[in-house]
Amino acid sequence: MTEQVRRASRLVEIEHRLRKHPHGLTVRELAEALGYSVRTIQRDLNVLESELGAPLIEAPGRRWQLMPGTAPIGAVRFTLHEARAVYLATRLFLRHADLRDPDGVSALGKLANALPPAMGRFVSEAAEQLAERPADEHHTRVVRALTGAWAESRTVAITYRSQAAKAVKSTDLDPYLLEPSATGAATYVIGFSHQHGEVRTFKLDRILSAAPTDRTFVATGFDEVRAQLANSWGGAVIGEDEFDVVLDFSPAVAERVAETHWHASQRLTLQPGGVLRFEVRLPSLLEFIPWVRSWGPAVTAIGPDELRTEIAESTRAAAALYA
Repeated sequence: MTEQVRRASRLVEIEHRLRKHPHGLTVRELAEALGYSVRTIQRDLNVLESELGAPLIEAPGRRWQLMPGTAPIGAVRFTLHEARAVYLATRLFLRHADLRDPDGVSALGKLANALPPAMGRFVSEAAEQLAERPADEHHTRVVRALTGAWAESRTVAITYRSQAAKAVKSTDLDPYLLEPSATGAATYVIGFSHQHGEVRTFKLDRILSAAPTDRTFVATGFDEVRAQLANSWGGAVIGEDEFDVVLDFSPAVAERVAETHWHASQRLTLQPGGVLRFEVRLPSLLEFIPWVRSWGPAVTAIGPDELRTEIAESTRAAAALYA
């Protein structure tokens, strides 16, 4: 490895470490972490700042920081198999994007340039397809306002259509997380609602306005929120209950159900006659019920009673439409 290559790798690594430590690192800490002398690291910091334009800040305690919100200096390059993983994620994104996302179009264009040409071409085509979707400037403004507030840990004032109250309401929101639904058909913002005094989930399509305030926040109980999301069925609904769900799938679909890992808590047991018993523990049934319905008569809800009642009543109501 030539000295030029070593220096280039070192500069990227310094920038990467400073990005991971927003409170900054001293020259000695960087030198010890990278295995170089303090003098070498000091020269590298000068190169980053003067030649590569990295916005460095010398903070108290002689700690070096990167100015928040700056783009990385190192270009991203993918192996063929990494590119395949990114390409499949791109296809999922495109499949569920019903509106034109100008930021998504821009991101896909940059991503295409970072991929091997054979796959970059397909990502460029995805960007073109996304650019042809219907535009909704109001939706774009709301998403951008929420994204900025989320990234800066800034409280945002929102108005939204309440499904429960059938009215327009408002609240100040500390956005903890932006999260897509399991199907990708909707995006939610999850955070502490000042009006409700608790963590709430808001569907972006129902938010009418979003205006960042001058107040910042520190997320409290964030680990608990992430744990609840991880235990949910669709990844966007937070629940504090515990439902021990039991389903029996008919032999006709048993193999198809067993092919997929649906949830971290799932347990599959083959019953006599080829029936597949599916057991899972969930904090909410809201997202789960439509999935059960999608299997039609190929599944029987054994428990809990709330699930059996809901499936039975909705099935009777649907059958009545065709009587």
